[in-house]
Amino acid sequence: MWFGIWVGWQDLDEVDNNHQKKFNIIINIMPYLKVSFILPFLLASPHVLIAALIDGKLGTVTAGATMTATYDSRVFAMSTNEFNKIRKSNSSNISEIESEDDFIITFTPALHFVKKLGLFKISGTAGVNITQFIYNDGKSSITPNTSLAVDFDDTLGLGLALKKRVSNNAKIRFETTFDFGQEIGASILDQDFVSYTYINTGFNIRYNHSEKFGVGGGTSYSHRFYQTDSSREDQPNFDFSTLPLSAQAFYIYSEKLDFFTNYTFSRTKASSSRPELTSSRSHSISIGADGQFSEKLSGTASIGYTLLDFDHFGTPNRQNITTSIVANWKFNSKTSSNYNLSRTFSPTSTGDSTFTTSLGAGLTHRFTEDWSGNANISAGFSEITNIDNNPHELDSYGFGFSTSKKLSRVFTTTGSYNFTYTDSSKTGSYNRHVISAQISGRF
Repeated sequence: MWFGIWVGWQDLDEVDNNHQKKFNIIINIMPYLKVSFILPFLLASPHVLIAALIDGKLGTVTAGATMTATYDSRVFAMSTNEFNKIRKSNSSNISEIESEDDFIITFTPALHFVKKLGLFKISGTAGVNITQFIYNDGKSSITPNTSLAVDFDDTLGLGLALKKRVSNNAKIRFETTFDFGQEIGASILDQDFVSYTYINTGFNIRYNHSEKFGVGGGTSYSHRFYQTDSSREDQPNFDFSTLPLSAQAFYIYSEKLDFFTNYTFSRTKASSSRPELTSSRSHSISIGADGQFSEKLSGTASIGYTLLDFDHFGTPNRQNITTSIVANWKFNSKTSSNYNLSRTFSPTSTGDSTFTTSLGAGLTHRFTEDWSGNANISAGFSEITNIDNNPHELDSYGFGFSTSKKLSRVFTTTGSYNFTYTDSSKTGSYNRHVISAQISGRF
């Protein structure tokens, strides 16, 4: 695999002299990537197998790694006119903006830990994301990727099911989660390349009072710390945090289906001295159902109402009907489809208030035991309001397909293509093509 990748980059270097310096950067860091990429093979070798894969009283530790090569025609998620405008501006990070498109190589090694302690299950991940941009080298990075989760279920073998409302025989269930990492990439809503560190932590609990009724509640805290200024002088990035509190009541219709009602209060606070609409309080109430509706149809559906109250004095409240539908239809043992519809408010790091309606559908088919494919279509419609009460709209339409092949018990390869057309009433429209090839291993 190493020899093949090396020869591929050599050929590209010889053919395209205009980008010779760019590809030489990759060749120069190849010894570093070479060590990283060979590491999983070393972990899987018989000589170090015991040290790399632990399965005993202390728990189970496995190693995994993923290498991805991607071509993105609009790596900054903006139109050509907007890109050229920013290139001519006095933006503080203009030196990092070299090209509209880019080739990106990402390597992600990680260790995964699982431990059962009576009624508790502890799981975690620790790793790094190593990303190299070929043309926009200033965007390259090495970032952490960690998570920790603790689940409790008093039925032991009947499932740690807090992430779904489907009822089982558990009297009480709860989970805690902690996630710390870095997010780097294009934001369609912001129409910019963003980089931030995030901390997410949460706690959820459910108590089934009887065979037919249950109650639950939860809270979480998330904080985003932005590392770079926005490429756009008119919308600087600033840190913000979100703290929601929720309460639920359940009617257990059957072992496979729940009906529920939910109330959530959420507080969002931005770290900014300038006027903005990110800081706000919201109240949401909804009703819905979750579980298996028939032999072929399963999922979650809810509809509700949300009121958004801004901290900024003089800005009127916003309210709207909100929905969330995620459904799966199983045609047979090889073919299934999925559908989603969402209407929701969301805060941004640029001080705007956004209400987005998104919908999509996908089809998955398993050709053989180790080869599968997927196709999907999507659309999104966003209403964006700023502090000057000068709203604008951003619409996007897309489709994509992917195929995945399991090479062995350890390795899996995936290839994908995604197309998106985005139209902004503020900055214009553009097409975006993303082609990706990936190989991953779990040891």
